[in-house]
Amino acid sequence: MTSELTRTGGTRPRSRYAHRARIVLALVLGAVLAAGACGTGAQSGSANGPVQEMTYLNTLPIESLTYAPELIADTNGYFAAQGLRVNFQYINGTPAATAAIMSGQGVLTRAGDTDIINSISSKGARVVNVGTGQKGGTTIRIVSSKRKPIATPADLRGKVIGEAALGGTTEGILTLVLNSAGMRISDVQQQVVGMSSGVFNLVQAGRLDGYMVSMDTALQLQASQPDAVILDPSQYIAAGSQAYITSTEQSADPAKRDQIQRYLRAIKSAIQFIADDQRNGYANTIRLISDKYRVPVFSDPAVTRASLDAYLQTWTFGGIDKAVQVDDARWTQTYDEMVAAGMVAGGANPREWIDGRLAPTS
Repeated sequence: MTSELTRTGGTRPRSRYAHRARIVLALVLGAVLAAGACGTGAQSGSANGPVQEMTYLNTLPIESLTYAPELIADTNGYFAAQGLRVNFQYINGTPAATAAIMSGQGVLTRAGDTDIINSISSKGARVVNVGTGQKGGTTIRIVSSKRKPIATPADLRGKVIGEAALGGTTEGILTLVLNSAGMRISDVQQQVVGMSSGVFNLVQAGRLDGYMVSMDTALQLQASQPDAVILDPSQYIAAGSQAYITSTEQSADPAKRDQIQRYLRAIKSAIQFIADDQRNGYANTIRLISDKYRVPVFSDPAVTRASLDAYLQTWTFGGIDKAVQVDDARWTQTYDEMVAAGMVAGGANPREWIDGRLAPTS
């Protein structure tokens, strides 16, 4: 049989050197691949073993600045660093998302504190608050015009108010704002409308006296419509924070608890990234998100920066070190406000509906 040395025409020493070179090359390539697998933004608790799939249920289109931490966690590798592949699934409204969470169709969703408390207290929902995404009160705003301004809660009496849906977060906030001025929901006329800036035409035409919108939409209107008047409900009520919830069943499952902890760590890292990027006018935040997602408000840079400034205040309320952590004091305040407004029965301990052990503490 002809030897390999004979076929290649080489000598034994040259073959040995080539063999050693191949070993060195393999080691170098292995090191490069291992380093690349670490990804960007790696944190403690980064993945060991196979990537875990999990589903997050978003109740608004994911291409919204309210979900900027999620979008950065996805596009800047923070989910990957935690060993997660997160699937965002849109579901219309908090009641549907809560039901889906309880049935195991998703691990987490984010909802308004009034919706969560009402679903647990009045409807027996088996869910638990595991972290707070937006703190310091609601980001919902009430928009009216100078023709018939709604500048304080007292101005709401007898007005026609537009809402995206009845019985949800906006109605809960409206009920509490009215209660702060000694009124009930029956003191206004509710009408279902969209939440876009274009609905302001109905206010200008007198078909609505005002309508309820997200903070970024309110800022768009403030910039484009000199006639717009903005009422901030968080100046009058404690309610309106946004909390991450899971089912009580999943919160007791060690594997799901691990996924939730990884998810919340990634979100906190993303919030820190956005906070650090504030000095750059959020240029890196906008670039990363735009590479994968189409966020409508990005068409107006000034409104984008103003919106991110405002949202950042809610994500870091109480200090960036406390980002994502459960705000049990405000949670209790919200429950007390709801009891006073007749939205839920009293006598319960709302702290039994939270689990503050899953959010990062440092």
